[in-house]
Amino acid sequence: MTFEIVLVFGVIFLAIVFFVTEWLPIDVVSFGIMVTLLVTGLVTPQQGIMGFGNQATITILALMIVGIGLEQSGAITLLGQQLQKLFMLPIWLAITLMMLIVAFVSAFISSTAVVIVFLRVFIEIAPKININLSKLLIPLSFSAIIGGSCSLMGTSTNLIVNSIVSSQGYGDLEIFEFSGIGVLFLVATIIYMIVIGVRLIPARAKQLNMVEEFQLQDYLTLLEVSSESKMIGKEVAETTFKKDNQIELLKIYHQTGQERFPTDNEIIRQGDQLLVKGSLEKMKSIYNSRGVNFVHQKNLPENFTDEEDSEQILCKALVLPNSRVVGSNFRKAQIKSTFQAIPLAVQKKRKIVRRKLSKIKIEIGDILLVSVNKADFQRFYKLPDFLVLQEFEEFDKNFGNKWVAIGILTGLVLLAAFGILPIMISALAGAFAMAITRCVDIHKAYREMNWGIIFLLAGMIPLGSAMSNTGADSYLANQFIQLLGNGNPTIFISALFIFTMLMSGFISNNATAILLTPIAISIAIKSGLDPKPFILTIMFAANMSFFTPIGYQTNTLILSPGNYKFRDFLLVGGILTIICWVIATLVIPWIYF
Repeated sequence: MTFEIVLVFGVIFLAIVFFVTEWLPIDVVSFGIMVTLLVTGLVTPQQGIMGFGNQATITILALMIVGIGLEQSGAITLLGQQLQKLFMLPIWLAITLMMLIVAFVSAFISSTAVVIVFLRVFIEIAPKININLSKLLIPLSFSAIIGGSCSLMGTSTNLIVNSIVSSQGYGDLEIFEFSGIGVLFLVATIIYMIVIGVRLIPARAKQLNMVEEFQLQDYLTLLEVSSESKMIGKEVAETTFKKDNQIELLKIYHQTGQERFPTDNEIIRQGDQLLVKGSLEKMKSIYNSRGVNFVHQKNLPENFTDEEDSEQILCKALVLPNSRVVGSNFRKAQIKSTFQAIPLAVQKKRKIVRRKLSKIKIEIGDILLVSVNKADFQRFYKLPDFLVLQEFEEFDKNFGNKWVAIGILTGLVLLAAFGILPIMISALAGAFAMAITRCVDIHKAYREMNWGIIFLLAGMIPLGSAMSNTGADSYLANQFIQLLGNGNPTIFISALFIFTMLMSGFISNNATAILLTPIAISIAIKSGLDPKPFILTIMFAANMSFFTPIGYQTNTLILSPGNYKFRDFLLVGGILTIICWVIATLVIPWIYF
């Protein structure tokens, strides 16, 4: 093993540590990888920046614009509204059809965009059809993940793998070349979810109304004791924090600068800031009471409220992947000035937080309780940064020409499917058509696009070149062959599939594909086997992040609305992971060997 190979492995190891721990945003880590590879000379300057102009990067950028056009024109919302009619059918049939529809749509546009739109639909219809929301959201996310793997343009992972394959001289994959295998995975997933999966999902997120829904779900907020408070001078044991099981006092910040975990005999003083956790019912009660104030309501700009209409609307807002607040704490996010909304509390499902609200890091999938002026609410509702988890029928919901947008998508797919144009060119043509027909507001699209993926690719793609330059991919391939024996393709496919699935459960599926695709190709070449099944193995497995809520963005998005716990994904998704592993082990070698 050469020094250069050791250096590449060191970069990969540090990257995985950062990806898993999330000490830094994924795109920042990826950018750091690119800089490190350039500084150490593991890649040439041309190789170091090739990720920005890579075919996959450009295609993904164009498809993002197409997907945003479908959202802005109302095409996806129209589909979501029609989906409500399915739930007049028996529930097992409704979920089956829902999963088929979601998978079909996800094969052509971003699965994250599909889940965002359908999430709001399900939140609205769940109480009407008397079904627990948690029973719907995992099937929604899993079907979107599987659907995305059924066509070349379904996910960025597929396009990345195709780009690596093409750059190594194996030609481009066809848009529906592997759809048959994807459909097998989809059918197995639907059968499993209907027969077993839905029964394993706990009924945790009963949708009654905005107050009742969160009786068992807690928000975190920071209150300040005002001069009018009846708590002043009292011990904690004498206050509502001991008498009311809907609210819990976690910490007290005295004006003297002391921070204390409260004991029963701790004295409450004027000006104290109280970190409390409580139900939405309790938050609404505090919001309308005297004696304590939400800290984030203080120091509002003079023009924050409209004199003619100062009525405030209390609402829940889910933080979306492309939100400007992701990665910031509440102080840096400047939610009041940027979005004209007062952040009152936050609900986090992945960890218990015992710090000041201003210091809490905002993450994808967090739910914020915010107060918005009624006059500003429609603007807030349409922001790409948040998904407001409640419908307001009085809003003007007229969209652009949804049928033109659907026609553009259809044309794009047909051009690529029949080989008339390469998928990158057809995607660019589709994005341009969306812009000139005004199906997409291009300036708004710039803000809605997930630029993090672009920087992720720009940073990670050169890592594949570094592995090839140093022979690291060949070295790992040799170790793999020595470990599993030489010449048995079924064992190779099985081992690669399960390892890739496990890896993508904890780090980005795109990063997983970039790292493992060159190794899989090298294994195939050294074993004298066709690389195609090895390539497809990595592509499918990297997409199928079922057993954790952090491996795939759609799982992260449904975590809080569904009130899921990590073990729900580990159980329901873990069984599905085993099922898909068995299918891949049997089907892929049977087709190609």
